[in-house]
Amino acid sequence: MDLPITLVISYAVFSFFLFYQQLHLKNFQGASEGFGAMLGLFALGGMLYGLGFLIYWGYKVSWLQAAALFGIAFAIKIVWFPIEAKLGLRNSYWFFSLAGFIALPVSGYFMWAALP
Repeated sequence: MDLPITLVISYAVFSFFLFYQQLHLKNFQGASEGFGAMLGLFALGGMLYGLGFLIYWGYKVSWLQAAALFGIAFAIKIVWFPIEAKLGLRNSYWFFSLAGFIALPVSGYFMWAALP
């Protein structure tokens, strides 16, 4: 199983920042309806893109690789959460969410570039 390292890194980054955008949307207090709508659209678009990417990768390349890619990103997040708690970053999800507005398109581009 030869997953390109750039794909693994870009998918893990994509998954990481998408999680924080979804968490921000879940905890959004409604300070700005426009921002809430933009955050919701970005989180929905990211979720559809990530899911579509995994399905396409599985169909064109290998379902095993697609599952491994998902599993690696999931494992990285599982390792990150205790670190986040130790560093006291539990309530800083909004920072990672805002950074996701840049990180998601960039990592999504590198995921796209890895397609055969």
